[in-house]
Amino acid sequence: MATRKTSKTEAADAAAARERPDGSVTVLDPITEKPDALAASGTVKSHVIAAMAIGTLPLPLFDGAALFALQLRMIRRICERYGHSFSEKAVRATVLALAGGSGSVGLGLGAASLLKLVPGVGWALGGLGMPAVAGAATYALGQTYIRHFEDGGTILDLDARKLRAFYNEQFRKGRTVAAEAAPA
Repeated sequence: MATRKTSKTEAADAAAARERPDGSVTVLDPITEKPDALAASGTVKSHVIAAMAIGTLPLPLFDGAALFALQLRMIRRICERYGHSFSEKAVRATVLALAGGSGSVGLGLGAASLLKLVPGVGWALGGLGMPAVAGAATYALGQTYIRHFEDGGTILDLDARKLRAFYNEQFRKGRTVAAEAAPA
């Protein structure tokens, strides 16, 4: 009987493993069976926290540049997770098309950053609004790339127009994620 149990365990282990092109084996999550998506989601969440920290910077416009650099780094890591080459030129264009084409996101980030130019009250209001918007935008961007790669896309064929509705949906969800990540 012990032999029978061992063979079932070995069969389950074999069924739960996936061989990668480089010959290494990745054990699949038995619930999601998407280890890349699960790991990439962890990457996104850590970058959401960093984006929120960047949003608290008191330097108008610098916070936007720092956020953009952070988002590029996040996408680079997601690309590595999925085995795609990173193209900064392609990613820059896509990020700007997604955030800029989504009116409220682009305007929200810009307004919150520029509000910091007003001494006192402006900095306080910008400092309160920018972290949430930065975290939500970073979350939406990361989830959009994960969805695209999970659907078999590459870094070069991401169509911002087709994914804009998904991005906007993830931005709304990202506000909740950012609120939960914020210190109490």
